Amino acid sequence: MKKTLVLLTAVLMGGASAEQVTLDLWAHWGSEQRRPTINRIVDTWNRKNPNVQVKYTFVPFDQLQTKTLAAVAAKNPPDVVVIDIRTTPLRAAKNQASNLSKLGADKLKSLFYPNLWSTATYKGDQYALPFVTDSRFLYYNKDLFKQAGIKKPPTTWDELDAAAKKLDQKAGPAYSRIGFYPLYGSFGFESWVANAGGSMWDEDRTNPRFTGAAAVKTLSWIKAWTDRLGARNVQAFKSSFGSGAQDPFISGKVGMIIDIGGYAATLKKYAPNMNYGMARIPTPTGQPGPGTSSGGGFNLEIPVGTKHPKEAFAFARYMATEGARIWAMEQNDFPGYKNASLSVTSPAFRMMSANMKYTEVTSAPRLAPSYSSLLDKAVEDAVYRGDDARQALEEAQGQVQKQVDNNK
Repeated sequence: MKKTLVLLTAVLMGGASAEQVTLDLWAHWGSEQRRPTINRIVDTWNRKNPNVQVKYTFVPFDQLQTKTLAAVAAKNPPDVVVIDIRTTPLRAAKNQASNLSKLGADKLKSLFYPNLWSTATYKGDQYALPFVTDSRFLYYNKDLFKQAGIKKPPTTWDELDAAAKKLDQKAGPAYSRIGFYPLYGSFGFESWVANAGGSMWDEDRTNPRFTGAAAVKTLSWIKAWTDRLGARNVQAFKSSFGSGAQDPFISGKVGMIIDIGGYAATLKKYAPNMNYGMARIPTPTGQPGPGTSSGGGFNLEIPVGTKHPKEAFAFARYMATEGARIWAMEQNDFPGYKNASLSVTSPAFRMMSANMKYTEVTSAPRLAPSYSSLLDKAVEDAVYRGDDARQALEEAQGQVQKQVDNNK
């Protein structure tokens, strides 16, 4: 690692001023679990690069994109930003993210996993470096499984339903524990559609396909879960969830939940003695496919307007390589940098590595970037308000298709 940092410094100093430069890095990591890791990455760079210092600025996740675009418009952007892996092409198309191919990014292509590299490619040029992605798993409480007589984690949707019913516990009319519910955790409706072998979009993510067979089947399936548990019960139970020790899985409120591989680091911190297991997410047939799991993650962008593009690129390169190694070792997220993924040997990380071939990482549709709010409403109308699944999806498709047509 030290050798790599020295080499990076040499590259940087060869093309930049010897005067001290301060770069501003924006990211959303401010928790007691993740902030120490991003601080360590920045501090390691700063010790080795006295003339190019990096200042870390925490920006809440739900404000990060809006504040970044506002700063670009005001011509005072951060120099590097850690931002949603799915949306880089949107900013590239609007000249809000710098073209990194002009700074030499194309020479780094072979160092990164192709499916992650491609998330930041727009019209043949590169507009970000991949940092980390993730893959999702079914986490299950082994002690509760034993108490309920469940011998192994479910592999099919039917087995998932059967296991959940055995884990449910009621206290009067309300639930004290819900074995599983498809929309708890970090695996939403669109991910379940992919898990069933379908897609909400056509192949190039231009036109919506909300009324496909897999989408209608999946929404009807989730609606059946809700009807069994009771919509009010599902919503009221969710309102009691917290974070840390009050996390629903850690606190025993749910027996199974779907979350990212990095959730293992959360369990290690807040429930070090918890007896849990990780399993591939069940599918309708029990057989895995390309969309069995879903991945998100983050890219490193250099917003248009930075006053120090060469220095910013040198730091982004370091963070995407050696920084990603540090992050993977401490946070269990999967790095885009191939060599970094070889540095972590924990069982949870190795499982995530093996699951990447069954993990779908998609980009936001360029012509309807805000479609998710319309889709979410359709899901809520069907699941919580009793609307017909197909009709709810047809209405959402019509609204999203109008967005697409207006933006062509």
